[in-house]
Amino acid sequence: MNTAARLTGLGAVFTGLLAFVPEQYAFYVAMLIFACSALSAAVPPPSAQSRWVIAYQVITMIGLNIGWAENRLKPGVSALRVSREDKPAAKEAVQAKGIPVLNKKGKPEAPT
Repeated sequence: MNTAARLTGLGAVFTGLLAFVPEQYAFYVAMLIFACSALSAAVPPPSAQSRWVIAYQVITMIGLNIGWAENRLKPGVSALRVSREDKPAAKEAVQAKGIPVLNKKGKPEAPT
């Protein structure tokens, strides 16, 4: 399933859930979503062993940080930024040092 389809479905779910929020509280729900989004953008993720990992993941979920809006930094995972042309060489160099390269789901990729 592609990202656009997932986001469309997720958008429909949130729209449906907001229909159950009484109108006088809609502003507060919107402010909660906005605050969680801003907080997850401003606060660096905790280490993977931290007791704050679950709270951070809940905040990013409430802040709708999904798909293209997803934070590039995640608890316990670092990112190495290289150009697209250098990506295969960078993956090979990292794997040559015995460091697993993770896929988008955080699982180790098979060595190339």
